[in-house]
Amino acid sequence: MAIWDSILDILFPPRCKFCGSLLDKTTLEPCRKCKDADFWLTPAQAVAPGTEYARCVCAVWYRDPLRTEISRFKFQNHPDHAKAYGPVLAKQIRFFLPGAYDLITWVPVSEGTLKKRGYDQAQLLAEETAKALGTQAVPLLAKIKNTPAQSSLTDGRKRESNVAGVYAVPDPSLVKGQRVLVIDDIRTTGATLEEAARTLRKAGANQVVAAAFCRTPRDR
Repeated sequence: MAIWDSILDILFPPRCKFCGSLLDKTTLEPCRKCKDADFWLTPAQAVAPGTEYARCVCAVWYRDPLRTEISRFKFQNHPDHAKAYGPVLAKQIRFFLPGAYDLITWVPVSEGTLKKRGYDQAQLLAEETAKALGTQAVPLLAKIKNTPAQSSLTDGRKRESNVAGVYAVPDPSLVKGQRVLVIDDIRTTGATLEEAARTLRKAGANQVVAAAFCRTPRDR
């Protein structure tokens, strides 16, 4: 097994999941350079208030070099990045949202996106985050409409209208009376998480809190 791992390291050199730098060995931890990078959020920056959700906890700023790796995670077939990001987000949730939720779920992509991409990055992030928290993420939401990617829209009002009514709760009995933590990969204006939270509350959720791995430096 050790020989095979060495061969894989030669063919596919291990890289930091946070900046893409070459590493001496495979690890999920950020490299030395990244540990001192300026993309880590301070406690004062980590929590953003919401309307439909009580508050959203984030771990890092969505800026380079991390932004490039997030793009690889979402669009370039690197689902393994979730294993590095999940424990980081879990640490934030453990600190800022203790005892605030009963269930963990995620903001899903559409069936078309899932088929094209092969995986749902928010689902993978939620599963790895839940695993680090000693529990499991469960599917509570479904995306019922295909819409343009939020990343293609810069106006906050357009982002809100783009996600209006796009989510549903297939089985409201799973949600009724529960406190739900909903996870996404990036929070920009918060429109996506607000709509997901609104849908969960409409289905009977008692409270919704949110978490996103990245926060856009300047909400648009």
